[in-house]
Amino acid sequence: MSEICIVTLDALVELDRRQVQPPYKYGYAYTIAIHNISPYTVQIRSRKWIIRDGDMKDRIVEGEGVVGQLPIIESGEKFVYQSFHIMQSRYGSATGAYYGVYTYESDPVGYYTPENVFMIDGDAFEVEIPEFQLIHRD
Repeated sequence: MSEICIVTLDALVELDRRQVQPPYKYGYAYTIAIHNISPYTVQIRSRKWIIRDGDMKDRIVEGEGVVGQLPIIESGEKFVYQSFHIMQSRYGSATGAYYGVYTYESDPVGYYTPENVFMIDGDAFEVEIPEFQLIHRD
């Protein structure tokens, strides 16, 4: 099977150090786009980030959805969101993956969760979040 989605880092901005709470010292806001390049309808179900914070132990951040959503992305569309990472070291990087499902249906079938979120039925896929550097300039 060919690629289903690609991920792009559309913006990366250093946060003012006064905006970062101890024990962290550095922060980075970013804009990510998840592009559905397939002929399928997809839904992102979860994510896993690996944040390398200088010489410190890597932090793994996993959870359901993306910024509190379980986005459904039609063929040729994209889902764009903003978030941030905080770090103790002046340098590091972030990478990871999104996990989802895809379906051939243009009007997908699925079910509603008790929280009234529509979950489409489909086959599982994974898309890599390309690694990006987090280097504070001060």
